[in-house]
Amino acid sequence: MPLKVLKVQPRSPAAKAGISGGDTILSINAMPIHDFFDLEYYGNDYQLEVELRGPEGASRTLTVLRQPNKALGIEPEPHEVATCDNSCVFCFIDQLPSGLRPTLYQKDDDYLFSYVFGNYITLNNLRSPQLKRIVDQHISPLYVSVHSADPALRKQLMRYRADFDVLQTLRHLSDQGISFHLQIVCVPRYNCGDQLRATLSDLLDGSVNALSIGVVPVGLTGFRARLAALEPFTQPLAAETIAIIDSFRQQDAVVQAADEIYVQAGLPVPGEDYYGEFPQLENGIGMLRLSRMNFRRRRRAFGKELDKAGIPFLMITSRSAESTLKDLACDLGPRLDKASVRVQAISNRWLGGQVSVSGLLAAQDILNQQAAKPNEGLIVPSSIFNHDGITLDDLSQIELRDRLSRPLLVVDQYFEDWEWI
Repeated sequence: MPLKVLKVQPRSPAAKAGISGGDTILSINAMPIHDFFDLEYYGNDYQLEVELRGPEGASRTLTVLRQPNKALGIEPEPHEVATCDNSCVFCFIDQLPSGLRPTLYQKDDDYLFSYVFGNYITLNNLRSPQLKRIVDQHISPLYVSVHSADPALRKQLMRYRADFDVLQTLRHLSDQGISFHLQIVCVPRYNCGDQLRATLSDLLDGSVNALSIGVVPVGLTGFRARLAALEPFTQPLAAETIAIIDSFRQQDAVVQAADEIYVQAGLPVPGEDYYGEFPQLENGIGMLRLSRMNFRRRRRAFGKELDKAGIPFLMITSRSAESTLKDLACDLGPRLDKASVRVQAISNRWLGGQVSVSGLLAAQDILNQQAAKPNEGLIVPSSIFNHDGITLDDLSQIELRDRLSRPLLVVDQYFEDWEWI
């Protein structure tokens, strides 16, 4: 379908050329325009011949002249996101209770969003025209959920209908110059141990342009009554998984284990060199190390911020980050003159199960469990909020502050910045 224009910024090149909201862009320089990515890709020249269809159905062609580093000024209608057709035995969305933010229930499997936002996709729903477009427009790197390189095991894990060989598709796209950030969700009794070794061997045989491979443990909530019976990660399995990853890192350091696996194994997270450029932060890989690094860099400024308030603080965190935050608080404490800070880990009772990361803490658990003294301010990680400042259970930052009835300091999860609410 051609791309419809939602609105045009005033005085932009598009507006000056005569493009308006409600127009439909048929082509740019004779190339069909179907979505926001086509608009960005083909609209990047300095002279554009734009074929349009107006709201009344009449077609016209306009010339748009762009200046260097000047945006076209076209806001297209929202992209229709391709959704996931799989039914993975470990799907986290299927394990969510009702009443959360509506966007949390959306199963995105869109290759454009993978490239633009770093969302992980399965490749299962791509057909020949889409694969050709990825190559032709060099939509790279893509973020891909592999889980297993064995077609039968992957189908068992992800429960899709048609047979699909993800390794074959990765190799085909790699031959055409496409690169990948890959993830493997390890599910006990499915793709751990020897199966993980086999998958890593296939991904690291030189046939796949893997920029990074993240290995993360399966996440299990307390809402699996009607879902497949799965076992949680254990300390021995976490230690074994790290040993497997370390053995492959001797061959290629692109393989990295999630912070949560180190916590479960009872091992310290690796040093900075382990993570390179931290390519899989959003996958929970390197977050604890980066937080420590940035804390050292910002420690003095953060201490001044707390001293300026001149009150004691309770720092809220999750079970998986508790040890790290306590170390940081111990480091910070002697440097404070008028303030103090202590740490409390909040259990994730809202989701239950084995969930222990800060990004999945609900406001209700913080409200019900925080043990702040009457004169204490509260410090919470920014990861409990989405980009609109809303918690998992749909509470805004201001609403959380008002419910707590105390000063609230939201600290970036990597200690890069903070904000009073």
